[in-house]
Amino acid sequence: MNIDALAEALDGLVPEIMDHCGTPGLSIAVGIGREVALTRAYGLADLATGRPMTTDTVGPTGSDAKPYTGVAAMQLVERGLIGLDDPVNDHLDGLRIDNPHGPRPITLRDLLTHHSGLGTSMGNWDRVPPPPLGDHLRRVFAAGRSDAYGGAVLPFWAGPVGAGYQYSNLGIAVVGLLVEQLNPDRVPFSEWVRRHVFAPLAMDSTCFPPAQHPDFVPAELLERRSVGYATLPGFRFPLPALYPGDYPAGSALTTPGDHARFILALLNGGRLGSGAVIRPDTAQQMITPQATGGDRLGQRAKTSVGLVFNVFDEHIGHGGEYLWGWSHFTRGWPGHGVALVISANQYDLGDFGLSERPSHLAARLVAETVTAWVRGLDPRPRHTPAAARGYLAGMLIGDRLTTRLGIPTPPSAEEIARIARTAIVDVPWDAEVFRQAVPQVRLPRDDTTATAFSGTATGPNDSPATASGRAATAVSPRDTAALRDKAAAVLGEGVAAVLRELPAHQLALVRRQLGVPGFGAMAGVDG
Repeated sequence: MNIDALAEALDGLVPEIMDHCGTPGLSIAVGIGREVALTRAYGLADLATGRPMTTDTVGPTGSDAKPYTGVAAMQLVERGLIGLDDPVNDHLDGLRIDNPHGPRPITLRDLLTHHSGLGTSMGNWDRVPPPPLGDHLRRVFAAGRSDAYGGAVLPFWAGPVGAGYQYSNLGIAVVGLLVEQLNPDRVPFSEWVRRHVFAPLAMDSTCFPPAQHPDFVPAELLERRSVGYATLPGFRFPLPALYPGDYPAGSALTTPGDHARFILALLNGGRLGSGAVIRPDTAQQMITPQATGGDRLGQRAKTSVGLVFNVFDEHIGHGGEYLWGWSHFTRGWPGHGVALVISANQYDLGDFGLSERPSHLAARLVAETVTAWVRGLDPRPRHTPAAARGYLAGMLIGDRLTTRLGIPTPPSAEEIARIARTAIVDVPWDAEVFRQAVPQVRLPRDDTTATAFSGTATGPNDSPATASGRAATAVSPRDTAALRDKAAAVLGEGVAAVLRELPAHQLALVRRQLGVPGFGAMAGVDG
């Protein structure tokens, strides 16, 4: 793997991605094998002071901390202090949790795979640090009400134990309480994780406090933390500090480099260098499908969850957001021994849960670049951003003047030159590349297409008899399928032409810059 090619690709594409998504600052780490091979940082950690984002800038993980809690719990399993399939009520002190939708008890496995039946919640946030974890959880379960909109929207219990995936911050907080109550050192959750997860892996810039507050976080780390921004188009708001009561589900602070070391350890059997956190079989279990998966909105077909981690065909992953100013993204490729971690000081306030929300999209677009590199492709863009925009714009204009309307004749060179000359463009573009791209799109002229369309429509001058005759020869389902395939083929030729010039990961950005995020979907091109 040519790490220099990936660095060059990131340096060229990430600033464009950040500009499109309105991301103030972004930091990246890529691990290969047993070492962090590449770190990069872009933009600003603090817009007011101009402090730059650096690879040592600390950021909140949000829910990307859940795997820390998962590893801590599996350490107890390895020590024989709790079984993965033990009912948690057999081990909890001072708290009992019973799902009202059926008699089956909740196990540790249910909590780690989000199959306990607990509904989705926000994390029980407040503007002051939370009480001790046990006190907090006793209060929440006694109330039996979701925190979102005061319990008016989401159910506290979503269904029977084991019935399906339902993402639960509260469930992972219960796992944190088990770690706190059962660990042999008899120390708080945060201290156990520091001693037995972070220290062995030399994660010196990482902590998992009850609250990201001076009372709980070393001053040196707080000084390195980025300023978080809640964003909307044209707005960046630094909002007051908030603290989750369900803190084992997401209150950690780290750098991408530190978190990449953690992911590499799991990809290497629970060990990195001289430090080990879990056994190889346990590490494999965590990143292997254990149950059906999903997202915050519930169970999703063809998705799987390991122990905390989301498991896909090619990679594992997780992510997190810390209200209302930060996002975190992790992807690991077990078959290649590669880890990617991205941290950004942005939480976009757009529609909740949408993958196109800018704070999520920025990381996803970066991840597509790294994915291309992992697959052995050259991730470096073949064209400058200005040329890429000009090329796709030209292809779209060519489509709209020909194939979209069924017109076989492309515009003349004079017409294309006039379009380019009179265009009012507010972004950098390459007009020459635009002119070259327009005539590349054209409708194939063949008898099949003409015949297929000849009997399917009633023209404005048709007589009733003609119209009746056409109705009698309406297109059959087989012909309809043929037309659909023909349309996809025509579109596919145009998309293929674009992909020859723009790699898929660059195209994913450019088509969003030009407002056509679905470009290529009808031709079967994802992204």
